[in-house]
Amino acid sequence: MITARNLTKRFGRLIALDSVDLEIDEGLTLILGPNGGGKSTFLNLCAGLYRPSKGEIKVLGENPWSNDGLRKRIGVSFDPPALPKHRTAREWLNYLARVKGLGEREVREAAELFSAVKYLDRKMGEYSAGMLKRISLTQAFLGKPELVLLDEPLANLDLEGIKEVAGVIGELAQKGTNMVVISHIWRPLGEFADRIVVIAAGRVVLTGTPEEVVPEIEGI
Repeated sequence: MITARNLTKRFGRLIALDSVDLEIDEGLTLILGPNGGGKSTFLNLCAGLYRPSKGEIKVLGENPWSNDGLRKRIGVSFDPPALPKHRTAREWLNYLARVKGLGEREVREAAELFSAVKYLDRKMGEYSAGMLKRISLTQAFLGKPELVLLDEPLANLDLEGIKEVAGVIGELAQKGTNMVVISHIWRPLGEFADRIVVIAAGRVVLTGTPEEVVPEIEGI
């Protein structure tokens, strides 16, 4: 799914990722680490928002940087959500659907996953943080993409919302949806993961199955 070789990203003097070598296979990969450790930078490189300062990254065999063809094959949910506040969610999701060659049926199917259908026709500037998160997740799963990238999918949700969204992600993982999920805590998403990667201080410090990694990260 994803291959990184000597992947480095600098922002001025700050080294956000430092010579990362990593291979991510099919299934659900949970990327953990402290805030500022580099995990969201890695996701943004996968999504093609950043260009590596050094090294390379391949997503589904392609260079993701400014790659419109690849963007049609993947789904992304950022944190905080990157959504146009003066548009309704339906307008925004229908636009994304057209770009991907999809229709309104696919929009409704994705919105139903995250209980978002009831407020699709409100402008997103009126949404709570939790509602914005649900629309961001809806856009990520629109049209059943080959790979879904999720940055902190449980952020800004109440306890019931966390339980609901984590359950949906778990069900989709069991059905074979390929996902890379960024989180600063391993519960509850670690229960569904095929593998866990820990990124801290810009480097991969641990990788393996949940059974191998969780005993080492109880403090994360």
